[in-house]
Amino acid sequence: MHYVNGNRMRICAFSRIMGEHRPHYPSLISILSPMFRELGHEVTVLTTVMPDGASGVRQEGIAEVHYLAGTKADRLDAAFYAASARAFDALHAKRPFDLTFGRGKSVWGFVSQSANAARVPLVLHEGTYPKWLHKIETRFGPLAPAVARALAPAFALKNGETRACKQAAARVVCNSSALAEAEKLAVWWQPPRAVPLEYGFDTTPYRVEPPPAGQPPRLIFVGRLTWDKGILPMIDVLAQLKNRTATLEAIGPASPAIQQRLLNHAQQAGVADRYSLPGPVRNDELPDHLAGASVFLFPSTHGEGLPKSVLEAMAAGLPVVAYRTKVLEEVVDDGVTGFLVPIRSAKAMAERVDQLLADPALRARMGAAARQKLETKFRPEVINARWRVLLDEVVAEAASRPSR
Repeated sequence: MHYVNGNRMRICAFSRIMGEHRPHYPSLISILSPMFRELGHEVTVLTTVMPDGASGVRQEGIAEVHYLAGTKADRLDAAFYAASARAFDALHAKRPFDLTFGRGKSVWGFVSQSANAARVPLVLHEGTYPKWLHKIETRFGPLAPAVARALAPAFALKNGETRACKQAAARVVCNSSALAEAEKLAVWWQPPRAVPLEYGFDTTPYRVEPPPAGQPPRLIFVGRLTWDKGILPMIDVLAQLKNRTATLEAIGPASPAIQQRLLNHAQQAGVADRYSLPGPVRNDELPDHLAGASVFLFPSTHGEGLPKSVLEAMAAGLPVVAYRTKVLEEVVDDGVTGFLVPIRSAKAMAERVDQLLADPALRARMGAAARQKLETKFRPEVINARWRVLLDEVVAEAASRPSR
């Protein structure tokens, strides 16, 4: 270890490229780059080739990115695990790393194949709630913890590589308290060192604008347009509104099959002329889409970790109406910054949206409270200070262990 506590740290991050939203940028760095930039650490990223197959080394913002030859774009597979382990060992031999960083199975090659896995500490970032646990919680209610403990060993065996990565990590950083508890429950007999730590959110690019006078109210959703994101319930909500002028803008990538299914569903519901699918937009374009909207809809039934799109809506001063989950209870204060409704109840969601559309003062008050919460709880300098302490602790613990 050459790192001195509180100084510049050399970090190797394992990631994959983003896909539809930012196809040439590693996903992990896209999410956490503000934190890395603030802390001033030196970051090297090992990732897959670009969509056109290009490989090599490039400087991408704050990071030196190695697009590894022989891998496939946006694919974590055996080729990536082997290539990333070889690349790590070669780079580490030239200049030692202080820390490794990754998400999910992106670090499996390092954990299982690197000669230095026992020497360089690993921090995992987890942002997705376990799907099997989310399903149990939505189906069994108060009995869910007992059912989950009984079924957890079977799911742990099924996801052996992911479990091994988490148990090898010095810390599993979860972006909500609910997710940290879920990680411990998922492997309750040998739980990982899961700690809650949100990512900081800069509200500066987002502006709060009231809906344009004389225009129909606009509902908005941002995210992947997939079944578990609640795309059909969004149409149902629109159809059940008493306000028959409201429109819906659903921003995000959607397959041709999903686009056709949405159109068919909207036509059957009689609202085909009141919704639009702009497709994915760049990060710097999103504030313009959110500005002037009336309500942010989030009918996701997916096990969310900490949905960034909800934070983006709050930054734009929008009240959020979402299905109630443990994670969203930490983000949306029911009746203060928005409304949480029973999961899969489009009727309840429509009623809350109607309430907001009929009361501009309530809508403005909730939107202001949402922005205020974001500016306090998720303030980057506060979150980054906590990240600094955590990374210092991990490296100090590794330095205190006998050499192996």
